[in-house]
Amino acid sequence: MKLRVGVVLWLLSWIPYGLILDAIFGLPRWLYICSWIFEIGLGLLGIWLAGTEFSKAVKRSGWKHAPHIAWEGLIHGKSLDQ
Repeated sequence: MKLRVGVVLWLLSWIPYGLILDAIFGLPRWLYICSWIFEIGLGLLGIWLAGTEFSKAVKRSGWKHAPHIAWEGLIHGKSLDQ
């Protein structure tokens, strides 16, 4: 579950919230900067969540099987702790 949440957060960090809100509402400069900080924080949080979960799979099964285990966890929702 953490892997899915982490990947979703990382993907959401690629949405240019500042540009979208600026085009709609005309943001002041400080809010535009805050939106970029939010995007970077969202991406870092997603990488942290997914990375901690993926590192457990690597420690348990080694690098050879880790991509398969991560793919199963991402697509089919299987826990990486198995």
